[in-house]
Amino acid sequence: MTLTRRVGIVVSTLTFGCAASTEDPPDATARVAATVHGTGTLFGITSTGIVAQPMDLSANTFATYARSHGETVREVGTGTAEGTFTVPVAAGARTWDLVTNVGGITTVAVGNAREPDVDQYQLGRLDTTLASAGTDVALEVTGLRPWAEGDTTQIVVGNNGAVVFSPETFFATPPANGDNAFTGQIYDWSLQSSALVDAAAGDTAVVAQLVNHTSGTETYQGVERSGVATAFTQTDGAPSTLTATLDAVPVKSLSLHWHGSQFDRFADDVGVGAAAIQGGVLIDALPDAAQLGFYTTSPDLMLYFASTPEADLDVTVSYGNPYANQGTPWDEFAIVQYALVVPVSGTNPAFTTVAGYQGNVALGQLGGGIVEPLISPVRRVTIAGRDARTPQTGVGPSPTVRWHAPTIGHATQYIIDLRQPIDASRSRLVGRFVTKDRELQIPSDFLVSGTTYFMRISAFDFGDVDRTASLFGDGLPAAAFTSVTAAFTP
Repeated sequence: MTLTRRVGIVVSTLTFGCAASTEDPPDATARVAATVHGTGTLFGITSTGIVAQPMDLSANTFATYARSHGETVREVGTGTAEGTFTVPVAAGARTWDLVTNVGGITTVAVGNAREPDVDQYQLGRLDTTLASAGTDVALEVTGLRPWAEGDTTQIVVGNNGAVVFSPETFFATPPANGDNAFTGQIYDWSLQSSALVDAAAGDTAVVAQLVNHTSGTETYQGVERSGVATAFTQTDGAPSTLTATLDAVPVKSLSLHWHGSQFDRFADDVGVGAAAIQGGVLIDALPDAAQLGFYTTSPDLMLYFASTPEADLDVTVSYGNPYANQGTPWDEFAIVQYALVVPVSGTNPAFTTVAGYQGNVALGQLGGGIVEPLISPVRRVTIAGRDARTPQTGVGPSPTVRWHAPTIGHATQYIIDLRQPIDASRSRLVGRFVTKDRELQIPSDFLVSGTTYFMRISAFDFGDVDRTASLFGDGLPAAAFTSVTAAFTP
């Protein structure tokens, strides 16, 4: 879970896992020899359609954990540059878990996967190049609605995947109230790791202005004006000019009924001392989001953050979608967030983290505009048979973690992040596990004696998507509520 306005459930979509079975099968005839055969394809959603290429998996780690003859056995596999990987399973094992580091995170996926995929989707072409420092763009943008406090802009190049948020925050001179143009303002295109724009490859940049509005006692920002940059193209490390004239975008209105109390009633399940710090609704758009879900960074059409997150509030918002006619249709969807700050007891120095709810839904799934959680957190978490809400020591090198199901919604999978505090504000992800079960035995490979850890446990509803077979699969709706344990040591 993340506080940023543009990174959603995608933050927890990397592979998964749970530990291996703790017992050998009683019937030796049930044991089978198995080999995992997986594939990985990278898909690019461009303005003219979907392109694909095999992922280079030759440098990735692949392995399995299995119980065989009373012991946990780790077998190592290999990946290829042609988008395939093969992993053996220990002889005599009936069940196994898949280990991979695709995406740079060590993860363990439970479920006896035989033919999994690590397919991923991205916005734009697959042959792009990221800008390096000093690729300055002079912005010459006219037609702004007179600038006011709370306004913001974004630049979107759907065909190459670049989404630049709030470039004005990097200007040497911030826009003044009443300005109706950006003139001679410089933005370094590398600051948000954006791909270079190549007009000859079909790249077109769209500049949009989100205007700050009030609705009763609440405020929000909605896209109101946009324009297409004329003949904008870039060379890495060289200056260029982006020229655009903004015009009014057709807008629609939507009434939202924010039920903050329905999120906040689960604060104690999120963690001891958890307190709300932010909650709201974002409306974003992506090509094929109705089918693929929130698969990558997406531009904002509307941003609403409740003035009092835990309160019940009504707000009517308006916004436009300037990307609807940019080649492939861009589907609109809502991102619902409720974030709480959680102190992790038992850490020294004292460590705090952020956890809570995130749900991604098609606008038609916001029944009556009512905004409530689709799932709640897990409950009654134990580690090695002890209460995980209080600090624990001596839990052993391979403890079992157990929990109760959410009280609302249906968890199709649970994602457990094992983390190690670094200082008062930072922690390191040691490993990620995903399971359909309500328990997890942490493999001994992940824990070091004398080291302090804590866990973030997310109850996920991915609908029909099976993350043990399609490791990065997504869709709409998708929802997760994350809770945090106290610290523990092996």
